[in-house]
Amino acid sequence: MSTHICSSNSWSFNNGKKIIEEKQLLTDLVEIATAYQKHGGGNQYMSERAKRLDPLGWQQEVSTKFEAKTVDGTFSRRGSFDAYKDGVLVEHEKGEQMRANWHLMKMEAAYRESNGLDDSLNVEVGVLLIPDYVNFPTLGRTQNDVHAVLANYFDFSIPLFVWEYPTVE
Repeated sequence: MSTHICSSNSWSFNNGKKIIEEKQLLTDLVEIATAYQKHGGGNQYMSERAKRLDPLGWQQEVSTKFEAKTVDGTFSRRGSFDAYKDGVLVEHEKGEQMRANWHLMKMEAAYRESNGLDDSLNVEVGVLLIPDYVNFPTLGRTQNDVHAVLANYFDFSIPLFVWEYPTVE
């Protein structure tokens, strides 16, 4: 797998890439993408991915709780993120554009209100990793969805970095 993250296969929103660079985590994103390419997603492959991610200090499956209080009580939903380290939430998606958008909405909610996360965790930036062989999601479609819908109608504001990583050299 290529380790080169360039402007033709990545996109930054609200200085997301700058934050990742300041934290010196761009090369870690290559390791995360490689772990997903080699071992796939899902809970059944966590231990294989952990061999790559644990030495770098990344936590897998960090969860949060979203709540809304109503006159009928409290509605809640749990959401999890594929990886977390030093204020950086990472999601990997290779299946559907709508799932990618759901990942982005979860990141935004955690960024705005981190009460559902462990007290020691804060959210500064989100990262969406997409393998280049899939039809959806895509880098361009994600960029369009953020600008045309999420930022325009829902005040999407989390600094974001999206990398459509190459899977064949």
